Amino acid sequence: MQTAKAKLDQKADFTIFVLKLKNMTRSFIPALAAVVIFFSSCKNDLNINAKWKETIVLYGMLNANDSIQYIRVAKAFLNENSGALQVAKISDSLYLDSALVTIRSTDNQFNDTLKRVWNITKDSGLFANDINPLYTFKTKDTKALDPNKRYYIEVVSPKTGNRVWAETNIVGKANISSPFRDSNSNFAITPEYLTISMKAGLNSFAYDVKLDITYEEFPVSDTFKKTVKTASWNVLTNATANGSSNMLYKIPRLAFLQFLRSAITADNSLYHRIKYAGLRVYGGNQLLSDYISVNEPSIGIVQKQAEYSNVQGGIGLFASRCIQQIDKVKFDAGSVLFLKNNSETKPLNFLP
Repeated sequence: MQTAKAKLDQKADFTIFVLKLKNMTRSFIPALAAVVIFFSSCKNDLNINAKWKETIVLYGMLNANDSIQYIRVAKAFLNENSGALQVAKISDSLYLDSALVTIRSTDNQFNDTLKRVWNITKDSGLFANDINPLYTFKTKDTKALDPNKRYYIEVVSPKTGNRVWAETNIVGKANISSPFRDSNSNFAITPEYLTISMKAGLNSFAYDVKLDITYEEFPVSDTFKKTVKTASWNVLTNATANGSSNMLYKIPRLAFLQFLRSAITADNSLYHRIKYAGLRVYGGNQLLSDYISVNEPSIGIVQKQAEYSNVQGGIGLFASRCIQQIDKVKFDAGSVLFLKNNSETKPLNFLP
């Protein structure tokens, strides 16, 4: 289960993947600077501002594994007397005074009005972080977000009457069978290939899979001075899924050994001891995958990027992801011995 500490990414990421959750693991801070330029055929005047209009910005990622869901509601801004970077530092320019936010399943079996909270800390950055209003609703019952249903969100600004809405399906849990099923399993690396095997969750479109290796590091001269560290490996990125299809990937063991060699300090003055492995599986629906794909950095000559939004009447993203974690899986004894003696990892001075 994710907790209230989970943050909304600044680049809508959620990027979390999630699916390329590296664009997504900070906060969803939407604010847009608009410049409208009109040239007159008989004048040299430059009109840099259109008439002000409130534009609601909505970002939300429903996760059926979370007990609390977070939705960010903000607004676009335009100011003829200040630059966009200056205005972005002013909280009043980013958030609505108030908003009525409701969510329901399309069969009306689930219906809730979201509560605004202020106690979630937002990282510093380009946008103001003195306040961080988010709208939340609880989903302690896992059936509250049902992959067999669609969910509809609506935001109304009482001040202007503006209304935006969006709809998404829900990504179901994947059935993970390898490299381990649960925390009671053992992690073995003695086979030639590391196998990633799972049945994709309902409505999933793509997956990221990360393997975490937790180990102890301590000086040869003082084995009581231990430091616990974690090395993370992006095993799969944007692996295509299709609803509830079976997914099977075989990763050469050598790739895993080379990852350890690059992530852990090889030094004759240091010992290392493997503690356990962990797995993080990020699944996203097609709405999220499309959003991330459209917003990837351009590598071509043309740098202008397309815009993507599934929010009607405003801008933003309302999608779904499912994050699953398996923690503290022990290595089997044969694998620990293999790491100690293998030519790739022998310089890391692993102890049993």
